[in-house]
Amino acid sequence: MINVDSHDKLPSDPAGNVPRNYASVGNNDREKSYFLNMYLRDSRALDYLLMRPDWDGKTLVLNGGSMGGQQSLMLAGLRPEKISAVLVCVPAGADSNGDLHGRKAGYPNWPSDNPDVMKTALYFDTVNFAPHIKAPVMAGMGFIDTISPPAGVWTALNQIPAPVEPLPMIESEHDNLTPDKGRACPARAREVLNDLVNGGEFRPNGIRP
Repeated sequence: MINVDSHDKLPSDPAGNVPRNYASVGNNDREKSYFLNMYLRDSRALDYLLMRPDWDGKTLVLNGGSMGGQQSLMLAGLRPEKISAVLVCVPAGADSNGDLHGRKAGYPNWPSDNPDVMKTALYFDTVNFAPHIKAPVMAGMGFIDTISPPAGVWTALNQIPAPVEPLPMIESEHDNLTPDKGRACPARAREVLNDLVNGGEFRPNGIRP
């Protein structure tokens, strides 16, 4: 297992040199956006895993929550060829232009009144990576989540051609705000991971109550 941080910092330095306003850094230019290097780091981490001699050559799972879920969906779409499953809880980064279309956009909460920012946002939006995902996906969403609004998560899932298992959590806000209400998602992720580790296959069940 490899744990990829969202930010370019050493594991020994929890704070790192991460700017407090990192989400707005370069948000009006796709070549300068803070998220560009984040996504590229994810891709290079995948390259590293693929070349390791102890990889079994067939099982590779992307798993994350919130911004980690955003990175997982992005990487599954950007590099779909070797991914065997995608397991995400309250993934961020979807429907970034939602405010322009009557929906509430969530994190990274880019300003909808700036056309350049809205154009750049689409370049990093998980909705635009979703059509390229080939692996089965499980995605948990909190129905009262204002950080990763469920409308955005559904929008991304609706673009995925591979089998999808939406996991609605009707009383859950973002997982760090109502952890007791969002336990179903990490529990389901552990269940799938356990099956895969033991030689099983992830076959999404459709919508689970």
